[in-house]
Amino acid sequence: MKSKHYLLFFLILLLAGILGKSPAFAEQGTREDSYVTEFRGDIDSSMREILNQVSDTVALKDRPLVSISQLQRRIRDDIPEFVGALQSFGYYAPDITYNIHEEDRPIRVVFEVNTGPAFLIKDIEFVPEGTGKDVEPPAAEDLGLFKGERIRSSNVKDAVRGLDRYLKARGFPFPRAWVHELIIDHADHSATVYLGFDPGPRAFFGDIDVSGLELVEVELVQEKVPWNKGDEFSAPKMEKLRRDLSATGLFSLVTVNHAQELVEDSQLPMKVRVRERPPRTLKAGLGYQSDTGPELRLGWVHRNYRGRGQMLAADLHLSAVERFLGVDYTIPSFRQPEQKLVLKSSFRDEFQEAYDATSISITGMLERDYTDSLSVGAGAGYRLARVEQLDEKTDLGLIFFPTYLVFDIRDSELDPTQGLRFNLRLIPFVDTMDLETRFLKTYASLSNYLELLPEKRIVLANRLAYGAIGTDKRKQVPPDERFYAGGGGSIRGYGQQMVGPMDEDDNPMGGLSLAEINTELRFKISRNSGLVMFLDGGQAYDNAYPDFSENLRWGYGVGYRYYTDFGPIRADIAFPVDRRDMDSAFQLYLSIGQAF
Repeated sequence: MKSKHYLLFFLILLLAGILGKSPAFAEQGTREDSYVTEFRGDIDSSMREILNQVSDTVALKDRPLVSISQLQRRIRDDIPEFVGALQSFGYYAPDITYNIHEEDRPIRVVFEVNTGPAFLIKDIEFVPEGTGKDVEPPAAEDLGLFKGERIRSSNVKDAVRGLDRYLKARGFPFPRAWVHELIIDHADHSATVYLGFDPGPRAFFGDIDVSGLELVEVELVQEKVPWNKGDEFSAPKMEKLRRDLSATGLFSLVTVNHAQELVEDSQLPMKVRVRERPPRTLKAGLGYQSDTGPELRLGWVHRNYRGRGQMLAADLHLSAVERFLGVDYTIPSFRQPEQKLVLKSSFRDEFQEAYDATSISITGMLERDYTDSLSVGAGAGYRLARVEQLDEKTDLGLIFFPTYLVFDIRDSELDPTQGLRFNLRLIPFVDTMDLETRFLKTYASLSNYLELLPEKRIVLANRLAYGAIGTDKRKQVPPDERFYAGGGGSIRGYGQQMVGPMDEDDNPMGGLSLAEINTELRFKISRNSGLVMFLDGGQAYDNAYPDFSENLRWGYGVGYRYYTDFGPIRADIAFPVDRRDMDSAFQLYLSIGQAF
């Protein structure tokens, strides 16, 4: 019996060896069935990406092959998909071949892609239907279609969406737009695009139904509405209302829609739905700088103090160099919808390297948003202060008239990656206790941001700042109104206020003008982490205008960013260039938000 068992066992081993040497089993057992796919030819990165996406050869590369013929079937099935993909880029006569390099391990599949000639747009025509015969169509260029450019399916789809928006902005809430016909001429390698559209009925704004309000009064929503009942319908005005309501900070959700049917007199009922945020918020923050020590910031805000969006806010800052308490009251839609009145009062106690100062102030500002990116403001204020510098005490009663202009097209306030921000401030001062003390303080800054790699992977950020005080005598300007450079918000690597005019004992005196330059290269290394390299430079000057023949002070360093929903947490270490005896070897900064 035992001999029979040995014989059976021998036969099983023999059969396994034979099967193991067969092509199918050998390929599955040794992973010789694996392969890689290459695309060659004059194709750009976007075309290559699309070809990879539509390819079964690529998608099924990890599935074992039974035979080379199975691989060939995958390849042949891909060819029509590739042709369609290339047509979407404007190449309607491509030639695609392939080679299978069976001798390589892994096997190599090489597609040779010849796009052929680009087909260019010869003409764009509009085909109106229904009420469209009475509507002037837009210029094709306004829809992103240009004669002589390569035809692209993405551009044609965008043009259809643009035509839909065009009609909705001109009184038609229910338009239809489509590609009526696309004629491809292989004789001259051209394309003619026919866009069809039917505007549907013309409509006018009707009654507005507002829902979701609890503490906010309905009048606040109504005064934000940028149209009157009976005005011609316009979809952009609906979007403006949504943006304006969201900008109040009172709502966590805002939707603006319309009914699906017209009522009497071709009016279209409107629907506004909101969800209110909790009106009160408590904020807290910690920071640290080597030269000034730890800092505590507390804030409280009530965004709907009296039911019409009036905002009451209080801020407390405590550090080794400053104690500050401020209270602001903002009245929105003051006299006009885009205008607000801001009333401020504050107490400040400072213990700076350059001076000690205690002051109280009140200010009233009228601020107006002319566009989404342009804001201006003007007002008046009064400040009582006692300032001590070099054992000399001065009492001040400054009346001042602040004005500002801000142009801001950044993509984000907390972590911008594109756009710019320009800030200009002019403040005339007159000391009511010494009428000889009067001066004009000017400050301007420009920050710009450039996304070098998508998804915020590398961002170049730059900042320029300029300040000037219109007087020839430094003593006519109170020490706490002069310009100082150095520190975390200025030139990192140097101590707070330690760049600029000094007395013989190296005490900072402040200057009548200022120049600063900052640049950062910001690297996003993960969803929540980033690194920064930076270079800061600047100087405060004795004269009313910067003397650029005087060398700037420079600091450099590196930083880490931890990104949160409320903004990045910043940690920087900076080193001074041309370190002086008074300068530390390095400075450390911890705070919330980007440096600029």
